[in-house]
Amino acid sequence: MAETSPPPDPPTFLREHVAPRSARRVAQLKAEIARLQRELDDRLAATATVQLVLEGDGTWYLNLRDGETRVADVPDSPPIIRLYQERKDWESLVRAQLADRAGLPALAPELTRSRIERLRALEGAIAFRLGSTDGERMILVQFGAGDRAQPRCTVSLRAEDALRLQAGELTPQAAFMQGLVKLEGDLAFAMQVGTALFL
Repeated sequence: MAETSPPPDPPTFLREHVAPRSARRVAQLKAEIARLQRELDDRLAATATVQLVLEGDGTWYLNLRDGETRVADVPDSPPIIRLYQERKDWESLVRAQLADRAGLPALAPELTRSRIERLRALEGAIAFRLGSTDGERMILVQFGAGDRAQPRCTVSLRAEDALRLQAGELTPQAAFMQGLVKLEGDLAFAMQVGTALFL
């Protein structure tokens, strides 16, 4: 029969096990608060304009400043992103809850100051083709100044995988490695866009 050591006396047990557990939890909470404060500061410092063009229907601007997004007929500043869609594609994606992120392309996280800084470095267009039960839907996303351009690359994926990417349940790298995303064209540009949007 194995020998068992006697249990520690109550004060020793409380000092060595209970008190440190409480201190660890307080330290975890402080670290979480600090992380949330950094995220909040990054969001509140975000200033940008996104343009949405629905082919043959109209143009709207989403002006982001001080943590608020205003929909307007005129931009506060030159748009950092311009989205081009047909109305039927836009409606389908809204119904599928893919375009609910402040008008940003499906797959795009919310804009923060650091993300905006990365997006400002991009020049060119990328097309997203999203397969859904009612057919394929397209979004052309233009970065930088200048007129609407032909896409440098095309990203194709299923709408349900786009939802998983948008929710953070699937990383772009994992989606690519699993064959859920197909890329055509300038792959280096697609990687730059992914880095700007998802880091």
